[in-house]
Parts: sequence; structure tokens; C-alpha cells
Amino acid sequence: MKKLALAAAAVFTITAIAAPAAQAYDAEAYSYAAAHMLQPKNVPATFGVNSRLDFNATRAFPIFVCSVESKEVKVPGGVYVFNANYVSKKVEGNLSVSVNQYASSVKSIVAFNALKKAVTKCSGQKTGSSTFEDGSTDTWARLTTTGTVPAVTITGVPSVFLNANFTDVASGPEGSEYTSDQYSVYTLVDDVIISTNFYTGSELNISTKKRKAVNQTAFNAVTAWLG
Repeated sequence: MKKLALAAAAVFTITAIAAPAAQAYDAEAYSYAAAHMLQPKNVPATFGVNSRLDFNATRAFPIFVCSVESKEVKVPGGVYVFNANYVSKKVEGNLSVSVNQYASSVKSIVAFNALKKAVTKCSGQKTGSSTFEDGSTDTWARLTTTGTVPAVTITGVPSVFLNANFTDVASGPEGSEYTSDQYSVYTLVDDVIISTNFYTGSELNISTKKRKAVNQTAFNAVTAWLG
């Protein structure tokens, strides 16, 4: 039986016996994932998601972390990836949870260690601009920050986060401004890496309240997977 231990106050810690690893794509693996994905009713009220859960399962592929100098930064994927998307009724943006399952906990640990190194490659600020024949310009800037999420610590291993702010400003008669923010939390638990992601194209910096809600979503996703 899986054992869950929650730390006091705002810091959550989970201790658990390994969930069954999927060695081949079969009904058992799919059924376990479908029954243990985070349900809409357990998503923090901040997001106000509806009752529909969009779930799918595929063979795994490398985990995309970011792009640096037009090159994609990726880490090894597992055997399967299970995805759940949640549609909000009151918050503009997209909330999703992906469970990347490996053949063993040893392989998931190796991949998570690679991920921790990968996110540091993404950190920093990048800018660029273009000038067109009519004299108009397009200027963009991206600021990426990374770090740990002590509030979601699994068997002594804190989750890691990546936050990417992006702005794009075009001048001229049809000038426009675009802003976005993506906040992702990666969590290692047994033979899986759970990615919890919130993306919004309506604001440059998501609020502290929403970040905490994403962290809580990551914690709830682990609880559901082990439940």
C-alpha cells in the first residue's frame, strides 16, 4: 500500500512505494494512468476548470525544455507519456499535466538529473529585433528563470521550475504588442516525471497566487498518481 506523508504548513512532502512501471504498451498501463491522472475536481479553485478531462496516451518522446540559440534543449523521454488538459472557465490560459513514465525508477532518476541540468541552460535574457523595408520594426525579449520548488518535495527531492516571460512589440501603422508567460514544474516520483504546466498569452507575469496554484496542482497530481 502506498504511504503518503504531508509536511506541515505550506511545504508538502510525499513518501511512497513505487507505482507499477509499464514495460509494454498494454491495457493495464493505460488503465492505471487513466484512473490516476489528476481529476478536475482536485485542481485548485484558482483556475476554475470545468468538469471535462481531456486525456490521451502515446509512446514517449524526448521532453522539450526550451530553445537556446534556435537549438532545442531536450532530455530523454520514457516509455509512455500520459497527458491531461484542463479547460478553465474563468482564467485565460492553458493548464496541463503530463506523466512521462520510464521503464524503471533508475532511468527516471537519470532523466530527472539531466532535466535539472537542462533547465539551467535555459536561464537568462535574450533579445532580438528586425527592421523591415517600410521602416517598421519588430522587437522581442525573453526572460527565463529557473530554480527549485521546495513546496513540492518528493522523497527528499524538490521539484524544479522553469518560467519564461516573452514580449513582442511591432511598430508601424498596424503595430501590436504580445506578451506571454509559461510556468512549468517538473516532479520526480518513482518511475515517472510529472510535468505541470500553465501558459497564458494574456499577461507577462502570472500572479503569485497562480504560481502557488500551479505548485498545488503539481502536488495534487502526484497524490492522484500514487492514490
